[in-house]
Amino acid sequence: MPVTPLPHTLFAVGDIHGQAEKLDALLGRLDGLDPTAQLVFLGDYIDRGPDSRQVIDRLAALGNKRPDTVFLLGNHEAALLRYDASRSPEDLRLLRRFGFQATLDSYESAPGDQGIDFMPQEHQDFFRNLHRWHQAGPYVFFHAPLPDDADPDAAQGLALESLLSNRTLPRQGWAESGRTLVFGHVPLETPLVAPGLIGVDTGAGWGRVLTAVELPMLRFHHA
Repeated sequence: MPVTPLPHTLFAVGDIHGQAEKLDALLGRLDGLDPTAQLVFLGDYIDRGPDSRQVIDRLAALGNKRPDTVFLLGNHEAALLRYDASRSPEDLRLLRRFGFQATLDSYESAPGDQGIDFMPQEHQDFFRNLHRWHQAGPYVFFHAPLPDDADPDAAQGLALESLLSNRTLPRQGWAESGRTLVFGHVPLETPLVAPGLIGVDTGAGWGRVLTAVELPMLRFHHA
C-alpha cells in the first residue's frame, strides 16, 4: 500500500449510515476548523438511515471539489457491490438484513435484479471506485479492526468481506509496529483510544452521534 505524508491536519470520519443531517453538520464544523484539511471517510455510507442517496450526493460532490479526499470501502458497500455483480436473490436478502430497504427508499426504487443500475451513474462510479485502505504517515485507515499483518489488497471476495466485517480488536501488533490503526464499524458510545488503535464509529446509524477524529492532534468532533 502506498504511504503518503501526513498532512498538517487530517479528519477521519466514522460510519454515516444514511444520516445526511449529521453529515452536513459535521462537515460544516470541520470546514470551520480547517477548510484545507484532508478528509478520510471510513466506509458504511448507506443503509439504516433515511438519506443514503443524499449522503452519496454530498460525498460525490465533495470528492469533485476536493480531489485529495479518500473514500474507503465498508462492509455495507462491499455487500452492495457483490449483489451488483451477482444479481442474486441471496445477496439481496443479505443486503436487506443490513438495512438496505432504507437505501432503496431513498432512491425511490423497488428491489429487483437490477443491481445498482437504479442509481445515477455518478453514484455507481462512486461505489466502484472506493479504496480498500489508506496510509498517511504513521496512521493506517481501514473500515474495521484489522490485524497488523493483514493485506486487504491481497484479499478477494469473501475474504475481503470478512476483513471488513471483523469486530475483534487486535490485542497487539499495531503499537509495536509504530503505527496506529484508525477504524469504524464497531459502534461504541464514545470513541476508542488504545495503544495503536483509534475507533470512531459512535453509532450514527443507531441514532447516536457521528464522529470524526482530528489527526495528529487526536481531538474528536461530533454531530
